[in-house]
Amino acid sequence: MKRIPIKVISTQDSEVLQVRFFPTDICNYDCSYCFPGSHDAKYRYPKNLDLIINNFKILFKYYKDNHNKRKIRLFVSGGGEPTLWPQLDQFCKELKETYGTSIYITIVSNGSRTTTWWSNNSKYLDRVVLSCHYEYVDIDHFIEVADLLFSAGVDVTALGLMDAQHWDKCVDNINYMLQSKQSWYIQAKTIVDAPNKGTDVYTPLQHEYINNALKRIPTSDWLLPRMANLSLHDSVVLFDDDTAQVAQSHTILLNDWNNFKGWTCKIGTESIAIDASGDLRASCGLSMFKTSINIFSPVFTMSPPSDISCTNNLCICQPDTHATKVKS
Repeated sequence: MKRIPIKVISTQDSEVLQVRFFPTDICNYDCSYCFPGSHDAKYRYPKNLDLIINNFKILFKYYKDNHNKRKIRLFVSGGGEPTLWPQLDQFCKELKETYGTSIYITIVSNGSRTTTWWSNNSKYLDRVVLSCHYEYVDIDHFIEVADLLFSAGVDVTALGLMDAQHWDKCVDNINYMLQSKQSWYIQAKTIVDAPNKGTDVYTPLQHEYINNALKRIPTSDWLLPRMANLSLHDSVVLFDDDTAQVAQSHTILLNDWNNFKGWTCKIGTESIAIDASGDLRASCGLSMFKTSINIFSPVFTMSPPSDISCTNNLCICQPDTHATKVKS
């Protein structure tokens, strides 16, 4: 008998607020599977850096004072390529110098910037997630960037985006990465290219390959001092038969446990996304504030987040899949 999920509980530290900031929708790649609207070059780059940093400080203070969020995990991400933002280096530098170890800065990038750029900015970064896109990647440069960052003490994860239609090319890239002598993370990742679309495009063998997503992990000598910052799992899924399972986002997606339409989602006190227009929302696009809040506003004020009643047929945003939520 098939188990039906009835609740998802995030295992995130209660003092942590995740913030995903998408500073631009400009990209130097044009991947065929990119999520619609992610790289339309409509919003270009944020300006007035001093204002933006001040507004981020107001945001962080609000969540610290009202929700006891004393630690920030900031992901600078995009469907656009965030490293194309000319002020990204200064943005990360100022936040890191202000908050020190209280903020953990992650850049999600295609890794195409020069090794000089990465070398100059590695000191402000805690983690870099490098997305390997088979259609555009220079795999030798990609590996060189990963090796450089790992040698600089940055937590590096390489995500091989797995296109079911060009599977062998994607697997070849992962196998080529495995030849690197530096033992950074290598992980296979699902591709979902449209809202409400599931992962049924993958064959059973492809499902098995992605379900065993980690293809390499760093050595124990590297891992042990960093365990406090590593998320070994994302959530606990409770089922209608009184069973439970620890699950990562890809596990939820591949097992079709992500039909949360009508569920009550509590993501507003766990995670925030800030899109290229500056609007604060959930990663799926749904609003969790009664009034519109924009990080680029000259008059920036916060209001209490509220629970979301999910309206999507399928939840495909990985940060959202493991947010705490209950079937209504």
